[in-house]
Amino acid sequence: MAPSPPKIIESCQISPPTGSVPETSIPLTFFDVRWLNFAPVERLFFYSFQDSTSHFTSSCLPALKSSLSLALQSFFPLAGNIRLAPETTNKYEIHYVDSDSVLFTVVESDQYDELFGDHPREISKLKELVPRLSKNESDERQPVLAIQVTLFPYHGLVIGTSVHHSACDGSGFVTFMCTWATICCTSNSKVIPAPTPVRVEFDRSIIHVPDSIYTTALNGTSTNFNLNNSQPDHQMFIASYKLNRERIQLLQQVLLREAEKRNVTVRCSTVVVTYAFVWVGYVKAKSTISENEDAHCVFAIDHRQWFQPPVPESYFGNCIGPGIVRAKVKDLVGPNGFFEACQAIGKVFDEAKRVGIQNAKDWRKAVLEIASKKPFGSSGSHRFKVYDVDFGWGKPSKVDIVSISYSGAMAVAQSREEEGGVEIGLYFTQRETDMFTNYFEEGLRYMSTLSN
Repeated sequence: MAPSPPKIIESCQISPPTGSVPETSIPLTFFDVRWLNFAPVERLFFYSFQDSTSHFTSSCLPALKSSLSLALQSFFPLAGNIRLAPETTNKYEIHYVDSDSVLFTVVESDQYDELFGDHPREISKLKELVPRLSKNESDERQPVLAIQVTLFPYHGLVIGTSVHHSACDGSGFVTFMCTWATICCTSNSKVIPAPTPVRVEFDRSIIHVPDSIYTTALNGTSTNFNLNNSQPDHQMFIASYKLNRERIQLLQQVLLREAEKRNVTVRCSTVVVTYAFVWVGYVKAKSTISENEDAHCVFAIDHRQWFQPPVPESYFGNCIGPGIVRAKVKDLVGPNGFFEACQAIGKVFDEAKRVGIQNAKDWRKAVLEIASKKPFGSSGSHRFKVYDVDFGWGKPSKVDIVSISYSGAMAVAQSREEEGGVEIGLYFTQRETDMFTNYFEEGLRYMSTLSN
């Protein structure tokens, strides 16, 4: 029997409590405007839910909506809109006025088996769980956040989010999700302590950069907010892989042993060994890349700690820049590919720590120069506590970043099972998935022989 098409149960707008937030304009910094025309970040939080639709709508939905309203009081920019600031030609801001809101949609579906789990899942199916973030055609404002809850009666539910990257980075958004979930648990009368008031810092004057860097970052940007909402390819999949703490320690041991043999110093962090191991497999799976070419890896570097004084963790906005790594394909696919990748990635981290944002004026040009070469990228972080987002149904069974379909990036998240592990999501064809899976399993076995 063919699955039934998804059915919309409710669609509404959720605002912070009336009168709780004054009209506010928050200027975008150069860290923010870099993302103006990028696709939204799309996350899916999967949960087990063993009750009926009627139970959900009567017992769970009211708490979800009321707690979202209260969470938006602290994170009100998510209910606002991005716009060109009045009487300016190139200054953008997030503008919030009372009654601004977030689109909140509830959908019922019966396609549970195809979507839940770690097996490769068709991207077009996953995209049905993601809300569309569309601009206001009447006044050219760009909403910041949309949310969709998809219910699979007696099986599970998924909370899908689309957030505009110019409003915040992943750290701030996951903090919002944890806040919403905690308030929801409390309003459901669960035996959980009342939520501690969230301190969120919106002051953009913390980010001290020359105006010229802002202008450079904005160069070529328009008010069209040309977000990429293209239709996904039915032949593409998101596949998940896990590096537990033991496997990461194994990779670190192999790296340190090779560095000792070569008498060189290396950065041996979880990020370095994870990105390096996956990057090598990615290059091998993408058989269209010639060994005579350069391979490129782009990942986010958090600059909060390198400002003086450091930007507080409570800052809600963007403070990340690109780290661009280059390496010869022939070196990455060779016998010492993992070490070569680790060295290349570690050097970029070390350079970023040394120079901070001194080269920020060149970031846009550097990214554009390699964009056509489809670099290996990353989205998310193993430091984001995505599996702490518990609305009262238990922690998520799975968290995906499906917007990696726009760029082909690697999705990174904390491990659900243990502290110190990492989950990886990759956007591949079936053939590439098979090739990477083989590399992943064989590569770890080979690493085990090197560490003995």
